[in-house]
Amino acid sequence: MKRTRCSACNYDDLRLVLDLGLSPIADNYTKDNETVTHYPLQLAVCAGCHLVQLLEVVPDLFGSGYSFYSSASKPLSLYHARYASDVLNEWNLSDSGLARKPLVVEIGSNDGDFSHLLLRAGWRVIGVDPADGPAEVAAQRGVETVVKPFGRNLAHEIHAQHGPADVIIANHVLAHVESVSDVFAGIDELLAFKGTVYVEVQYLPDLILNNAFDLVYHEHRNFFSLTSLRSAARNHGLYVVDAQLTDRQGGSLRVKLRRQSQVSRRVSSVVSSEAWLTDTNVYLGLQGRAERLKQRLLQLLLDERDAGHAVVGYGAPAKATTLLNFCGIDGELLRYVTDTTEAKQERYIPGTGIKIYNQTVVDHEITDTYLLLAWNYAGSIMRNEQQFTIDGGHWILPIPAPTLL
Repeated sequence: MKRTRCSACNYDDLRLVLDLGLSPIADNYTKDNETVTHYPLQLAVCAGCHLVQLLEVVPDLFGSGYSFYSSASKPLSLYHARYASDVLNEWNLSDSGLARKPLVVEIGSNDGDFSHLLLRAGWRVIGVDPADGPAEVAAQRGVETVVKPFGRNLAHEIHAQHGPADVIIANHVLAHVESVSDVFAGIDELLAFKGTVYVEVQYLPDLILNNAFDLVYHEHRNFFSLTSLRSAARNHGLYVVDAQLTDRQGGSLRVKLRRQSQVSRRVSSVVSSEAWLTDTNVYLGLQGRAERLKQRLLQLLLDERDAGHAVVGYGAPAKATTLLNFCGIDGELLRYVTDTTEAKQERYIPGTGIKIYNQTVVDHEITDTYLLLAWNYAGSIMRNEQQFTIDGGHWILPIPAPTLL
């Protein structure tokens, strides 16, 4: 389905700023090297509220084949532990007036990696996630999970059954939804009068700064600045009362929302720093930067091949599908990819013919160079693989500009 109106404000002026051609569904890892369907991968900016969003909306992306499990990533689990601790400490310090433990609803709860930490603290927890595989794991952890997409209608059902939510969590889920407006309408429907909402999203300015166009794939439908996020929330009587920048996903934004508006220096500071994003002309350089990255990465890989070096991909995140397909990288340049996620192993990165193996199984293979596809975890990965570097191995970091280390 081709989007003609903005996901957040329904404005009908969407301006194309990045065209990555045809690409398969990023998380559609196949067991056999079969042909997969490709869809247009185009990014546009709303001339009204400045939300950046995909033009092509592919339905039914998060069913039984969805292979992302939060707990499979140790760095992400550690991040969730710190984040949950922040939420718990903030609640304990607040004057909520409740004589009971709060009711929390996590939208996009995945396998319960975050919400089960609140459950262990005695909170009443309900997860919401349309992906049945991760939802089953969450249920095994004790997190009651509604296996449906979140929106106003589902919010009404949850409210009728459980009452209003004191806390709503939405971590990196607004990127995935078809209608940002409908999700905020649901939050408005479900949230208690004095409730608090925590939302975390990839931060658009960091995506632009890092040249991280590989974060654009069909499961990522919306890309936010604080300016566009605040506008979308205000349309439904929700106000950003605090904001902070985090390092997740190469740069993210975490905000706190309530029904009552209040002055926040941190919010004002971030919004002021985003003034340049309100000019749609600033996005016109994205295409040229992506094309130059493609040329540079291909040249590095060709040089390694011509030197007789074996290049292997490290990590098979969804963004690897965009990078490899856009750059035309196949098994001739990249022998295979390793990943610790069991659900991805023995499968293929969509559209590439490149197979994914368990990292421990292929450690004995001779590898000269790793292409670090999970570049947002470069620090922790390269520390864990110090021996590879000591033994003379090299790394190619594709983002923000392809570099051989």
